[in-house]
Amino acid sequence: MTRTFRQLLVLPACLAALAVHVPCAADGPALPPIIGEQTSATVDGGESLMEVARRTGFGYEAVAAANPQLDPWTPAAGARVILPGRTILPAGAVTGLTINLAEMRLFHISDNSGQTRVRGYPLGIGREGRKTPEGRFRVINKQVDPYWHVPEGLQALHPELPELVPPGPDNPLGHHWLGLSAQGYGIHGTNRPLGVGRRVSYGCMRLYPEHIAALFTEVAIGTTVVIVYQPVKIAWQGNDLLMEVHADHLGRFENLFQEALRVIGRFGGSAEVDYRQVKMATEHPDGLMHPIGARRK
Repeated sequence: MTRTFRQLLVLPACLAALAVHVPCAADGPALPPIIGEQTSATVDGGESLMEVARRTGFGYEAVAAANPQLDPWTPAAGARVILPGRTILPAGAVTGLTINLAEMRLFHISDNSGQTRVRGYPLGIGREGRKTPEGRFRVINKQVDPYWHVPEGLQALHPELPELVPPGPDNPLGHHWLGLSAQGYGIHGTNRPLGVGRRVSYGCMRLYPEHIAALFTEVAIGTTVVIVYQPVKIAWQGNDLLMEVHADHLGRFENLFQEALRVIGRFGGSAEVDYRQVKMATEHPDGLMHPIGARRK
């Protein structure tokens, strides 16, 4: 059955409505839809790409990957910056919250008046050694101006930290907290927004303050949260097969090209695949969509 998606993307300044359809493969499972729009911004004098990402509501690593030709710290004033707002919904995305750690993005999927609405938000996740858990969870509590109970492991590394940090500018949870059934983990705001779209947290997932404020009002206790790791995603656009590749920052796959072949094979043999394009995309993962084949005639 074809589902209709109405997509509202990333940041209030970048909101766009788009109706798309999930194309059903004749010889395999349905591919997820493409949502959103790719736009651009220009560098203001003295801005880094991290500051451009913050200003435009995108994650830093996503912006840096999409613009490898630019110096991330001193891009030329007036340079055009690609903003990777056009993306493929992760395979197996559910109504509720779906998080793809590979692209550091959260998708809020909800049903409204017979349409499925999708909002996408950039996400900061756990740093090396403190990975964000994967699996199926649910939201079990919501708090405004939460207290931060400093994890024992972090206290051991930083004895100067107190056991409990009250609400305020020094609280790394920001003003909103969505607690998950994964004990000790949640989705929250931040007092350091430049960490969004990077792997810098102690395992929790942080959003820009304005994004978590919007999400907080729409997510109910009991909402399903699915956390996956999908560096390779594919989708049909008309007769063209497109692929989106993100860096394998967890080092899970010995070869992203082989992972791409597995993903392509999962959805049947309805495409003539250009494997040179697949190899190029997996060798230079930029998080953008590239054509890799077409439907067989």
